[in-house]
Amino acid sequence: MTDKDTDAYRGEISIDDLQALLQGKSLTEMLPPQQSMATSEANEAAQTSQPDLTETASVAPVTTEQALNTELDDVIEVAIAKAEAKPIEKGIKVTEVEDTFDYLNHRVRGETKVVRVVDEELLKQANEAKKRTQATEAQRRTEKVSASANSRMLRGTMWMTIGSMTSRLLGAIYIIPWLMMIGHAYTNQANSLYAQGYQIYAVFLLIATAGLPNVLARLVAEYSERQQFGRVRSVFRQSLVLGITMGLIAAGLLYVLSGILAQGNANVVPVLQSLAAAVLIIPVLSMLRGYVQGFEFMGLSALSQFIEQLVRVIYMLAMTAWIMLGQHGDWIDAVVQSTFAAFWGALAGILVLLLGIWLRRGYFESQYVLSGALHEESGSVLLKMVRQSLPIILAGSAISLVQVLDQYTFFHIMQQLTKFSYSAIDQMFAQFSFNANKLIMLTVSIAVGMAETALPMLARAKTNGNPYEIGDQIAYALKLLAFVMIPASLGMAAVARPLYITFYGAVDVTNGTLILQYSAYVGVVFGAYMVVLAIYQGLGRLRETLWILLIVLVVKSMAQVPMTLWLAGMGPLVSTLLGFIAGLIFAVVRLTRSYPIDWLSLQRTLVMVMFWSLVMYAVVTPIATTGGYFTADTRMQQFILLMITAAIGGAIYGVAVLKSMLGVEMLGERATRLAAKLHLKSAIDRS
Repeated sequence: MTDKDTDAYRGEISIDDLQALLQGKSLTEMLPPQQSMATSEANEAAQTSQPDLTETASVAPVTTEQALNTELDDVIEVAIAKAEAKPIEKGIKVTEVEDTFDYLNHRVRGETKVVRVVDEELLKQANEAKKRTQATEAQRRTEKVSASANSRMLRGTMWMTIGSMTSRLLGAIYIIPWLMMIGHAYTNQANSLYAQGYQIYAVFLLIATAGLPNVLARLVAEYSERQQFGRVRSVFRQSLVLGITMGLIAAGLLYVLSGILAQGNANVVPVLQSLAAAVLIIPVLSMLRGYVQGFEFMGLSALSQFIEQLVRVIYMLAMTAWIMLGQHGDWIDAVVQSTFAAFWGALAGILVLLLGIWLRRGYFESQYVLSGALHEESGSVLLKMVRQSLPIILAGSAISLVQVLDQYTFFHIMQQLTKFSYSAIDQMFAQFSFNANKLIMLTVSIAVGMAETALPMLARAKTNGNPYEIGDQIAYALKLLAFVMIPASLGMAAVARPLYITFYGAVDVTNGTLILQYSAYVGVVFGAYMVVLAIYQGLGRLRETLWILLIVLVVKSMAQVPMTLWLAGMGPLVSTLLGFIAGLIFAVVRLTRSYPIDWLSLQRTLVMVMFWSLVMYAVVTPIATTGGYFTADTRMQQFILLMITAAIGGAIYGVAVLKSMLGVEMLGERATRLAAKLHLKSAIDRS
C-alpha cells in the first residue's frame, strides 16, 4: 500500500472494519474498489522492483500495509487481553471466525471459535492517535508548500528588484550629465519644474491605469491556479480594451486641464502637455506587465522596466544635448523634451513585453487547449475589474497624493505664514520633493519589486484556502522587507553627503544632506506601505486599503501646517512620516487578528537586522565624515568616496549576514553556497 492509499484509509475505525480485520481481511480488501485496485497495482510494482533478499538478508521488507495491520493487531490484542482479564460492561462484541475447507462436500465450513468484547476506550485512543498522525502529516505538507512559496517569492523579488533598481538607478544617474548640460544657474529651477510636472503626471497615470494591472495580476494568478486558462485569456483581452479607453480619457483630461493644473505657472503647461502622450499608452504597458506577473514571469517584467528606462534616458539626454549645446536653446524646452521621453520609454517597454509573450506563445496556447475555451461575459469581467480597481487606485496613489498635497500646500503655507522669498521656498521644495525623493526611490524600488512578487503569490495562497500558508507568506514578506530596506536606508543616511554632491553638486550641501538623511528614514515607511498594500490586495481585502489611505491622509493633513511652520523644508517629510506610521499600525493590527502570523520569529529577525544595520551605520558614518575633510567637494572625488564607503558598508552587512543564522533564514541554501564560495564559515558550518 502506498502512502497515498494509507492516507485514504485513515479515519475512524468502525465496528465493521474491526470485525473484518479479525476475520482475516487485509486493509486493501477493505478499501473502495478504485483505491483497492490502485493499491494492489502499487504493491505488485513495489514487489517486482525489490531484489530477492532471501539469500542476502534475514529480514524481509515491510510494506506500509503490513506495518499498519500490525499496529491494528496490537491494539486489538491489548483490547482482547483486557477483556479476558476483567469483564467489560460496555464494549463492542466481536466474533472471531476461522474458515476451513470440507474436502468431502467441497465447500467452506465456518467454525466459530470465540466471542469477545473489545474495550471502546482503547479503540478511541487508536482513533485519536491516527488523527494526530494525520494532522502532523498535513502540517508537514504545509511546511513544504511554504518553503517552496518562500523560494519563489525570493526569486521573483530578486528579478523585480533588479529591474526596478536598475531602472531607478538609470533614472537617478542621468541627473548628473543632465544638470551639467542645463547649467549651474538653472539647476534648482529645472528640478522644481520637472518635479511639479511629474507629480501631477503621476496622479493622472494612476487614474489611467486605475489599479487595473494589480487586479489583472491577481485574477490571472487565481484563474491559472484553477487551470482556467481560457478565462485568463478572456480577462486579458478585455483588460487591454479597458486600459486603452482609460488612457484616452486620462490623456485628454491632462492635456485640456494643463492650464488650470499649472496654478498660473506658464512653464508647467507644456510639461504637462508633453506628458499626456505617455499617459495615453502607459495603461497598455501596465496591463501587459500585470498579465506576465500573474504567471510569475518576473524576469520578463523586469527586462521591460529596464529597457523602458534606458530608452527614456537616452532620448532625454540626446535632446537636452541638442537643445542646450547644439542649438544653445532655452532650458525650459530641454525640460519639456525630457518629460516627453516618458512616451518613447513606454513604447519600448510595450515592444519588449509583446516580444516576450510571442516567444512564450507555445506555453500559453498549450494551456488554453488543455483548459478549454472557458470565457466570461465581457460586462461581468469589466465590472469586476473596475469594482476591484477603485480601492487599488486610491490606496496605491498614497505616495503620489501626499506629494501633490505638499506641492499645493507648501508654497501657500510658506508664502502666507512666513517671510521667506519665493526663490528660497522654490529651492526648499526642489530639495525635498525632487532631489531627495529621486534618491530614496532607489530604496523604495526594492519594496516595489517585493510587492509585485508577493501579490500574485498571496492570491494563489488565498485560492488554496490555507490560512497557515498565508500567514507564513505574510511573515516572510515582512522579514524580507526589513532584511533589505533597513540596511539600505541606514546606508543611504550614512553616505548622504557624498551621495548628494555626486548627483546635485555642492550647492547648499548642508541643507541638502540633512533633508536626504531624513528622507532615507521616510523611505522605510514608504517601502513598508507598498508591501502591506500588496498583501491586502493579494488577499482581496480591498475595502480595508481605503481605511489605511484615509488614516494616512488625515494624519498627514493635520500635521502639515504645524510641521511646516516649525521645520520649514523638512516639515512635509515629518508630517508624511507620521501619516504613514499611523496607517501601517492600523494595517498590521488588522492582519494580526486575521491570520496566524509568527510574530515572535519576525521580531527575532527584525532585531538581528537592526543590530547589524546599526553596526554598519556606526562604522560607515565616521569614515564618510572623516573622508569629507580630505576630499574636495567635486563630483568625481565625492563619487570615489561614495564608492569606498558603500563597499565597506556592504561588506560589513554582507559578511555578518552570511556568518549568522540571518542569512540561512532569509536566503536558505543560497547563503551557505555563497559563504562557501567566499571561504566564509556560515552558521550551519559552525554548528
